[in-house]
Formats: sequence, structure tokens, C-alpha cells
Amino acid sequence: MVSPLNPARSSPFTQMKLTRKWVLVGVFAVLAVTFGIHSLQTVHVSKTASPDLFHSTVPANGECSAQTHSSQGPWMVPANYLNYDHPTTLGRDNLQKDSHYVTSFPVAGFTNKFIAYMHLIYQGVLSNRIPIVPPIIPPGWVPIDAGMIPFGDLFNLTNLRANLRSPVLEWTDVKLLKPNASVQDENVGDDPTLERIGCWSTRKRSSFSPTFVGHAENLLKLDLSFTRVPDFAYFNETDQDEFHTKFSSLAALTWPKHPHPSAHDRPLMAKSRFGARLPPEDQLACFDLLYFVSTGVKRYEFENRWSPVWNTVGTHLTFTQPLMDITQGYLRRALKIGEKEEMPAIITAHIRRNDFKFKCKDGQEPPCYMPIHKYVEAVSEIQKELTEKRNIKATRVFVSSDETELSFWDEVASLGWTFFNHTAEQTIEKYGDWYPLLIDKVALSSGVGFVGTSPSTFSVLNARRVEDWNNGITKMLNYYI
Repeated sequence: MVSPLNPARSSPFTQMKLTRKWVLVGVFAVLAVTFGIHSLQTVHVSKTASPDLFHSTVPANGECSAQTHSSQGPWMVPANYLNYDHPTTLGRDNLQKDSHYVTSFPVAGFTNKFIAYMHLIYQGVLSNRIPIVPPIIPPGWVPIDAGMIPFGDLFNLTNLRANLRSPVLEWTDVKLLKPNASVQDENVGDDPTLERIGCWSTRKRSSFSPTFVGHAENLLKLDLSFTRVPDFAYFNETDQDEFHTKFSSLAALTWPKHPHPSAHDRPLMAKSRFGARLPPEDQLACFDLLYFVSTGVKRYEFENRWSPVWNTVGTHLTFTQPLMDITQGYLRRALKIGEKEEMPAIITAHIRRNDFKFKCKDGQEPPCYMPIHKYVEAVSEIQKELTEKRNIKATRVFVSSDETELSFWDEVASLGWTFFNHTAEQTIEKYGDWYPLLIDKVALSSGVGFVGTSPSTFSVLNARRVEDWNNGITKMLNYYI
């Protein structure tokens, strides 16, 4: 089956069970160094009129041809950094002898995977290596058999490369993956496509095993050995429970041809599934997980407006045009806007609840949520500011939440606010298990204002998108403050 996001290639995430019945309303939410790169805003908002919420000024999807972007630099074409213009049975056969690469692997929910991949790309830029980004894989708020999604089917890598002026590859560029590849297909030791690689582990030193990445190994046909990064790589070098590492230290550890001396002769942390005991290699540096990484200023610094990672990489990871087109159809139906009518300016809200249900303040009993009236107040404040400062009247509100109680959605509807009913839309049957999450995520990014739930990373990233792409106004509500 052809991918609805990229007709040029068949995508295994479209080949999945379509009989599962989910009762979903909204979406189940998951999850100072600069490079002088200026933000290219790909969604424009007029300061005096309703915005065109889905107007993109960059190529929407897929890989650009050498002819199309030859004047813009070789980094626009992935094949310029590989031996072949197509994926090979063994990924190593496709890596150029004089080039150096870096990769890491997906763990946890969708948003956490995105953050880890954002860190991977930043790490590549910082360490003079070409990042190879894995697909998005289950689990993480989708069933284990949901299938993979190539990262470039969701996020516009053409736009990212143009702004970074640096190559970014995907594993689907490098290695041939089976069309129906599944994370549940266990590797076998005599598989001729299985590749053995020595990697680094960033896991805290009080743990004796690396982060589990077995699902990625199955999908990519890899057999990984692990060596722990040295003490100087950790945010706190003396705390054995420290799980944050530093970009600069990891860059020094893996600098092509001339790594930090600590990279040599380190003891093996864990042999591979099939008994290989390989040290980390030079051509393809790999890490088990790059979620817990910072510049050394602050832990979880990707949550901050000043984050070098977000401002260098994340802001340019716009959604692909096919995904935006699908979402526009959902918004038009939900808002009852005709195909030829102008889309109104909207405010979006992400009301995260289930993660915080039992995390109550002292003296309070579950369930403990930020009351909806707080979101109503925040929306009103944004509406007032938009009217006074930008002459925009945003009366329509779109809501996404991980809440499944119908009484909650009845209350949302009573406010005149809009949401997607993915059961009625038959989203899973039409597109697949990932799409309720994806469509809500794109819709949330389309507002001229946004209200989020702190400290949800899902909300944090949507706030940044609204600020950067739409010049929007955002507010984050925190139950604990």
C-alpha cells in the first residue's frame, strides 16, 4: 500500500490491522551554543487578518532531486553522502569511506522519540558527523503492531537541511528495510542482513545495562554491543545516578579521526544479543539514547525558550504538506468551514490529564487536575491580547486531550469548543493507528494562540511551534504552581 504521506514510497505503517476499535475523542497525548541560523517561518500569520493556517513556503515532502537544489548546496540531496542513490541490503555498504556518521535509537512515546531525534541531529552538527535518523516505531501510545513511520514522512527534512545547510539522512535512505518490517520480528544470528556495531551507552552509571533498544535492533537488523561513556560526559560527573549527559562531551568523545583519549580502551558494558563484544567505532558513532542530553547549562533544557537544540533544529522540523493537508480537512469538518471558505484564526489547547491524575498537592485526593475554568481564563487572556496587539479576533477554539471520560468532552462541547472525534471520522480505519496522535498534533500547531499543560513535553513543543511558525501567543498552565 502506498503511504498517504509520501506517495513516492510504500510505507509499512499503512499495512496494519484495520479492525481494531478505539473509542478516541481527541488524541492520547504522549510526550549557550548557537549556529547563527535564522528561523525560517513556514506558516505565516497576518497581523491584521485571519491567517492561512496551512500556507507553506518550502517544499512539502520527500527528497529533493540534485537538479532542483544543486544551487543550494549538496546537503539537500541524501545520496550525495552515500555510496548509492538507494538503500542497500547492508547499511554499512552505503556509507562513504571518508564520511562520518552518528545515530541513536527510539525509546518511549512519540514526543520523547522526537526530542531524542532532535538531539541526534544537533549532536551530528556539533560533532561534524552526518546524523542518520531512525523511523518512528511502536510502542508508545500505539499498539505494538502499529508499524513504523519514516521520520521524513512526518517532518519536512527538506526545510531542515536548507536551514542547517548540513546533511540529514534517514535509516530508510541507508539500509533496505522490509516493507512489512515489524519490531516484533526477532533477529536471528545467521541472518545475512544482520550488522554488528559497537555503540556508546549514556545510561546512568548506577545501572549495569544499557537502555533497551531491542525493538529498533529488530527493525533495523542490528546487533549492538555497548560501552559506557566516560565520567566527563555526564552533567554531574560524580553522581552515579546522573542520567543527563552533555553534547560537547559526547562530541569530543566521537570527534572523527581524533576523539578524546577516553574513547580508547574502555571496558565493555554489555555484549550484543548474539555475543559480539565490539568497541565503539569511528565511522558510525552510535548511542543507545540521546533524550537526556543538554549543553551543560540545565537538565531538560529543551523545555526552555532559549534551548539551542530547539532554536537550531526543532524550529525547522515543520510538518510535511501531505500531513498538513489531511489535518486541514479534519479542521474544516470540525469547524464546519467549507472547502472554499477562508480558515478562521483559531486558538488551540492541549489539556493533559492522565499523567497528573494521581500526582496531587499535599492534602488533596485524586483525581487532581487543572480545572477547565483555568483553561477558559487562559483562552480569554490570549483572545484579548490578540485583539489588542494584532487586531485578530480568534473566537474558535480547538482542544486535544488524553481524557476519555465523556463527561469531560461534554463540558468542552458546552463551551462551544471544537475537537476531533476519531471514532466517527474512522481515522484508524482510513490511515492507521498513528494518525489520531499525528492529526491532533498538527492541528494544535496551527493556532495563533495556544494553551498547554505544564510540564507535558507534548504541550511544550506545541507551544514552541505556535510561537515560531505562527508568531502566536502561548500560555502554559501548571497545576503545581
